[in-house]
Amino acid sequence: MGTISGYEPARDDQPSGAGKGDGPGARVALTLYGTTTSPYTRKIRILARAAALDATFVDTRTDAGAAALARIAPLGKVPVVELAGRAPLVLPDSSLIAAWLWREHAPAIQAAGFAREPAGDADAVWAERALVLVVEGALDAAINRFYLLKDKLPDQGYVTRQRDRVATTLAWLEARMPAFARPISAPALSLGCALDWMVFRQLVDLGRFPKLAAFRATWAASGAGAGTEPA
Repeated sequence: MGTISGYEPARDDQPSGAGKGDGPGARVALTLYGTTTSPYTRKIRILARAAALDATFVDTRTDAGAAALARIAPLGKVPVVELAGRAPLVLPDSSLIAAWLWREHAPAIQAAGFAREPAGDADAVWAERALVLVVEGALDAAINRFYLLKDKLPDQGYVTRQRDRVATTLAWLEARMPAFARPISAPALSLGCALDWMVFRQLVDLGRFPKLAAFRATWAASGAGAGTEPA
């Protein structure tokens, strides 16, 4: 266990209710269970840092971390956030955790350079959510393939289809994903984390996707994910 590297103390510009009560901006003790390689854990680390939260990080690759995760999360997947300071609450999925962070700490996250969903345009909201699902669908396929091959399953059938799903989706994103820009949208955050993980695991050659390679380079240069890279 330990404090997440790069986290900053709570800032004074939080809403007036920060530190007491249950309303948005209230301070609660937050424990994040995950690994430093997980791209979904990384997304939460980035948003929590943007929210200026002091969070305790539990590495679930250790025996103690795995046992702690098993006690609170029946799915056994990461990331998981455990909240204390009010009725204990466990959030067992990155999208749910991100939604909680935005609800509770939107002003700080926006001030750090991240964008909320488009306001006043329902079609734009649905399009953005759909883009996140496409990006993370490709990431899920890449994760499946990596671990199935690691377990020495033959590269055929379902395993091969995961490779094809990644390639097809990246080609689709190459043609449609907007260039990296600030404020950083939810699809951009997901894509930055996904591409970094795929490259880290040597699952894709971004030379085949020059626009996505340029996106990743700009994402890295932005510093938004600095200090949280997969390792």
